[in-house]
Formats: sequence, structure tokens, C-alpha cells
Amino acid sequence: MGSLRDIRRQIGTVKSIAKITTAMKMVAAAKLRRAQDRVNAARPYADKMRELVHRVAPLAPAEVVARHALLMPREEQRLALVVIASERGMCGSYNHNILRHAMRFVAEREAAGWSVELVAVGRRAETGLKALGRTTTAFYPMPDVGASAAEVRVVQQAIVDLYKRDEAPVSEVWVAYAEFINAVNQAPRVDRFLPIEAAGLTGGADFSGDTRLEFEFAPDPEHLLDTLLPKFVDNQVLHYLLEATASEYGARMTAMSTASDNANDMIGSLTLQYNRARQDAITRELMDIVGGASALAGE
Repeated sequence: MGSLRDIRRQIGTVKSIAKITTAMKMVAAAKLRRAQDRVNAARPYADKMRELVHRVAPLAPAEVVARHALLMPREEQRLALVVIASERGMCGSYNHNILRHAMRFVAEREAAGWSVELVAVGRRAETGLKALGRTTTAFYPMPDVGASAAEVRVVQQAIVDLYKRDEAPVSEVWVAYAEFINAVNQAPRVDRFLPIEAAGLTGGADFSGDTRLEFEFAPDPEHLLDTLLPKFVDNQVLHYLLEATASEYGARMTAMSTASDNANDMIGSLTLQYNRARQDAITRELMDIVGGASALAGE
């Protein structure tokens, strides 16, 4: 058992930690509410955009679809994986779970003969991949919940350029991120992003039983796809970022809540230890006094 001074010092240290974790929990909760509102507001639009592309793209003339860069499949066994994680730590196992799913996907693809290029969004994605011995070809800061449209646009354009570039083009672009379920649960995912497969898009209604009708396009199909597909791609990247942001703050709020609870438990344990040590010290002093009085009485 430590001295009273040591125990008091430990209690003070733990109380300081508890104040920090409680403050971080409150900040994370406030940002989570903002991020969750944006996710809930964006999901219906994203679903409708998927539904529109799902309906329109398969009905466009084949020669128009074949000419569009975002719809063109390629033969090279080379893909890019964009790993979206947090800019900072203190969010429990959030980053670890994303990196674990991403590396499992990479291992499966490399075993199948694919060449994998890694792109990091978020400082923890970059440092985590380097710690695992992987090299990233590009890094972009993770936009915060209050990020401007220009900051988000940088990430959107960078991800699209992976597929559209002329040098070392990739045949597929995948995204590793965490889907927000609630403040406690976040589901790591690895989704195929490009090329767009109109017949395989998910998230909208199921049109597999529909009778396909002939549509008249106004403007022409090529102009319509040129306008629709970039908007769809930008919206999809924004969807990934919003889901990741909400997941990050949900994980951080939960982690800081657990840390605060553990700190309070430790304060209680140290306080009990301090009281016992103080009682022992008082008992020893009383025994010394009684012993001294008895010795004086015996004289």
C-alpha cells in the first residue's frame, strides 16, 4: 500500500483524466448529433440517386454506355482501395476494425493475382497502414463534420481520378469505411465504387420484376449520363464520408464514456484505499500513544 501522499497524487491524476474524457465525450456527442443529422438527411437522396441510375443507365443505348468512362470495365487486374479512417485517435477499436477488414480484402485480392494500390483518407488510416508494412500512394485529410464543400470536393475528385487517370489506371476502385448504425455499433465495410454497375446497384428499390419500357431521352442519352453520373459519383463519395464521420464520433463518444466510467471506478477504489491507509495511520498513532502512556504509568 502506498503512502497517503502517493495515493492523493494518484487520485488527483485520475480526476484530471476523468475531466478530460468527460469533456471529450460531450464534444463527441455534440458532433455526433450533427453528423447523424447529415447522414439521415443524405440517405434518402443517395437512395433515390441510385434508383435513378439503376433505371436510366441500362436503358441508354449500348454504344453510349460503352463510351462513358465511369461505366467502362477494364481487363487489368489492378485495383485501388481507398481506406477511410479517422484523423485522430481516442475512438476505441474504430480504426483497427476498418484496417482489419481492409487488409483481409487486400490479402484475398492479392492471393487472386491482383495488384492493389492503397489510398489513405484520414491520418490514422495512413499511419495504420504504414504500421502494417503497407505503402500508400496518396493521403488526404479526413473532412470534419463541419468541413466546407471545397474540402470534401478534394477527396471526391481524388477518388474519381484514380479511375479516370491515364497513367497506371486501375480497373476497379473500392472503398473501406464504417457504416453508421448507431452510437454503439459501426459496421466496417469494403464496397466496390467504380466502375459503376447500373444493373448491380444496391440501396434502392428492387426492379428485377419490372417490365422494361422504352424511354425517350431529353436531352440525348450521352448528355444525360454525362450530367447524371458525376453527380451520382460525388454523392456516393459524400455518403462514404458522412457515414465514416458519424461512425467515428459514435465510437469516440462510446470510448470516452467507458474511459470516464473506468476513471470514476478507479477514483472510488483509490479513495477507499486512501481511507484505509489513513485509518491504519491513525490506529498506529493511537497505539503509540497508548503504549507511551502505559510505559509512563508503569514507572
